[in-house]
Amino acid sequence: MPPSLEQAMAAIVYTFQEYAGRVGDKFKLSQCELKELLLKELPTLTPTRLRECDYNTFLSALDTNKDCEVDFTEYVRALACLCLYCHEYFRDCPLNPPCP
Repeated sequence: MPPSLEQAMAAIVYTFQEYAGRVGDKFKLSQCELKELLLKELPTLTPTRLRECDYNTFLSALDTNKDCEVDFTEYVRALACLCLYCHEYFRDCPLNPPCP
């Protein structure tokens, strides 16, 4: 069994590839693909009550080159920001048991 970090990296790549290209460019996430990825893969971090304009705002923030899609670099950058946020949030929590 591969180490946890290798599994995490594979999951990041696989998840992007799974959702990208369902509509249009297979190397980028459209707004529709990004929304589906967020709802299915990050349900705890993505409230279902978000409005369509909230997804537009999120896409706009991720889309640094302003091509109205999220490429792999922009996707990884967003995940890195989420990881930083979680690290800061749980920084002072004991490893066992995890924070509620």
